[in-house]
Amino acid sequence: MEVQCYLFVLLGSTLFVDKSRDRLRPAINLFLKDHRRLTDYAWGAGALAYLYRQLGVATREGSKGLCGFLTLLQAWIYEYFPLFRPSQLPQSPDAPRASSWISPRLPGGDEARQRLARY
Repeated sequence: MEVQCYLFVLLGSTLFVDKSRDRLRPAINLFLKDHRRLTDYAWGAGALAYLYRQLGVATREGSKGLCGFLTLLQAWIYEYFPLFRPSQLPQSPDAPRASSWISPRLPGGDEARQRLARY
């Protein structure tokens, strides 16, 4: 039960975020009932589908914001629009692709860049 609660909060606050900031979607809980089957689900595809849906909602008249797994959207923008890309760090082939960009605007961005370069 504790594992199910932890995963519910983790997925609801990272991959399947909504604009309420204090509520989680109960539909996520349906996939967490049997924790042995968690590896059977394509969580990346689910996050992408949810983000795509939220992009559609954000384009409607009267919409005030965007929600979803915005780190995925940001990594895609950096990958395909070099104009918006911060400087890229060297990375190992097994590292996540999105980890190669650190924004220079973040506090400690230069320090983090140097640490990752040494790593």
